[in-house]
Amino acid sequence: MSALIRQRGFSIMISQTSEYALRAVVHLGMRQDPDPASAHEIAEAIKVPVGYLQKILRTLARAGITVAQRGSGGGFALAKPPSAITVLDVLLASDTPVERIERCPLGIKGHTSLCALHRLLDNQIAQAQRTFASTTIADLIEPVAGVRPLCDPDTGSGRKTGLSVSSDGKKSVK
Repeated sequence: MSALIRQRGFSIMISQTSEYALRAVVHLGMRQDPDPASAHEIAEAIKVPVGYLQKILRTLARAGITVAQRGSGGGFALAKPPSAITVLDVLLASDTPVERIERCPLGIKGHTSLCALHRLLDNQIAQAQRTFASTTIADLIEPVAGVRPLCDPDTGSGRKTGLSVSSDGKKSVK
């Protein structure tokens, strides 16, 4: 099921492929291990089917967001530091453009400029585009109120470690 909603040529949400791509890039950015991560490791950690993820990772490598290393000990790593990769970079690499509304999406001939509703929607799309362009993967990695994205990367497996962090920053092992 795709999270992409299209209405006459403009998308309002990102696709499932782009969400998976963002999860993978965030996971790679969180890893402490300098060796490349296998597609299986990434898939297990971010809860994505490995076959689909492999295709996404190859697309990200072609876009210069990740690097792929073949052979024994091969896998994927970020091509640049997380602070140099924006959410928009990942969205564009995974074929989710943030499309602005430039003309009446209903095709009404008399509408030479956007009506109030479509102007409002376009302004919100523009704001989302600016936010995606100014938010780096490093921004997504930083825990907010003790909540870390995805799973604990220290396990490498995506399994819960028994470590919990409360909203006040206190850590406890269960």
